[in-house]
Amino acid sequence: MGVANSLKCLALGTLMAGVGVNVAGAAENGNTQYAPGSPQFFAGQIPPYPGLYFLSQTSHFKADQTNDGDGDAQPFDFDVRAIAETMRFLYVSDVEFAGAKVWGQLVVPLVHLDLTVPSQSDTSFGLGDVVGAVGLAWYLDQKQTFIFGVDVAMPTGRYDENDFPNIGLNHWSFQPTLGYHYFDPQGFEFGATARVIFNTENPDTDYRTGNELVVDYAIGWNFDKIRVGAVGYYLQQLTDDTGPTAPADGKRGKAFAIGPSLTYSFNPALQVSASWQHDVFAENRAQGDTIWVNFATKF
Repeated sequence: MGVANSLKCLALGTLMAGVGVNVAGAAENGNTQYAPGSPQFFAGQIPPYPGLYFLSQTSHFKADQTNDGDGDAQPFDFDVRAIAETMRFLYVSDVEFAGAKVWGQLVVPLVHLDLTVPSQSDTSFGLGDVVGAVGLAWYLDQKQTFIFGVDVAMPTGRYDENDFPNIGLNHWSFQPTLGYHYFDPQGFEFGATARVIFNTENPDTDYRTGNELVVDYAIGWNFDKIRVGAVGYYLQQLTDDTGPTAPADGKRGKAFAIGPSLTYSFNPALQVSASWQHDVFAENRAQGDTIWVNFATKF
């Protein structure tokens, strides 16, 4: 795999944990410590050359409905807008283990949240839950990469059980992830990651969000410096929510999103991309739209 092609991908995000804002639905207060759909074309690949990489992701999520377990809109006033700036620092080392390069990542999100539900409306801004990750990257050939890693989301975000709304979730989660990426600099490109999110209990409320499966995907075509394609995610909650305020049915979430993506590479080490992802369906979750603007570079 050539340096130019590798840096053109700048694939920081096979383990793209970060702030996930999907308010009012499954999980406690409808939130999750991972943002489904965030990897986009960064899914499933880590640059093969040692060094420090940086990715800035600005996202805007908007929804005016939250759905029940059948995917039907709940009959009450609901509106959420969340703007997040997520800074991701990836270090690829020259250490090898089992034929793979060892890498690590730190994800730092800042979030502004506006939320309106019946009888309540307010805004909040602050640090979200920071995520650390370690992993391995195998380079099968010049076009294919296979990734394994584990994200650990920490309860660093602003949280008070009496506040509305909260940005932090006040619990930990552990997220093993597998990823695959195929990249032809003058043709087809495909990336996917699958992660299982194991959530711990919120000690202030004794609520435990059920474990979740998230599959992120991207498929497209490269035309020299331009890449066009489609990106999205599938989410399925695997176990019930539990705790004193958990619904009797377990309130399992489910969702699927897809939308267009466009990327421009100014040079091999500087890339800008944007995507729009529409929630085609959602169960026990808010259903809306997310716009992503990404800036990636190598220090």
